[in-house]
Amino acid sequence: MKNFTLKALACGVFSVVLMGCDKAEEQQEVNPFAASQSKNFGTDPSSCEIIEFEEDTPVETSHGTVTTVYSQNTPVRVSAHYRMFQDRYFRQNTALLFDTSAPDRRNQDFKTPSPAAIRPMGNVLTVGRSNSKFASLYDRGSSIELDFSAMGSITLKGLHVLDITEDEADSRLELLDKEGEVIKTMPLPVTGAYGATRLRVDTPGVAKLRVVFGNENSRSGGGAIDVIEFCRD
Repeated sequence: MKNFTLKALACGVFSVVLMGCDKAEEQQEVNPFAASQSKNFGTDPSSCEIIEFEEDTPVETSHGTVTTVYSQNTPVRVSAHYRMFQDRYFRQNTALLFDTSAPDRRNQDFKTPSPAAIRPMGNVLTVGRSNSKFASLYDRGSSIELDFSAMGSITLKGLHVLDITEDEADSRLELLDKEGEVIKTMPLPVTGAYGATRLRVDTPGVAKLRVVFGNENSRSGGGAIDVIEFCRD
């Protein structure tokens, strides 16, 4: 009886230890910070294609300005424009890739991962000018457009939005069809300074997306986008 009890007790202790190990392994697997380091963290798993503006994404530039990004060899035209006054925009394209993994001295606070943007975003698409030393990020009102018409149209699953503060809460996403008509408008989420979050969209029939930073009646507003998730219609 005594031997059986000791043996049973030993087995019970051993089982608890094993369960503790299994529990630790489970916790390690679902650790949210560990997951945030993965390339597709925070994306819709049903997305067919993702544009992330990284080194493995073919990009065409002109004088430091982004003009085209390719997804599976299909061009997506890119343009960004300063707002001059109200809803009037400067014609020159000023789309800029900004590296949040290694920001320059002037923009060192715009870095990911960070407490405000847990996921490492790497290159993000924003509006600004660049020179040999620094990127000049424009924050006096602007817009970014991505034209998917070479694909016909897409179902836009979602995109990540960065650096939308409370005073830029009027920023919005517009989705346009093949005829250039706006089929959906959504407010951009407020992320806080240099923060990042995913905006769920789930809208078919999109030929172009347009992001407007700030209220069009003012000369303020800036931000960036990244991780464009979609499927071709």
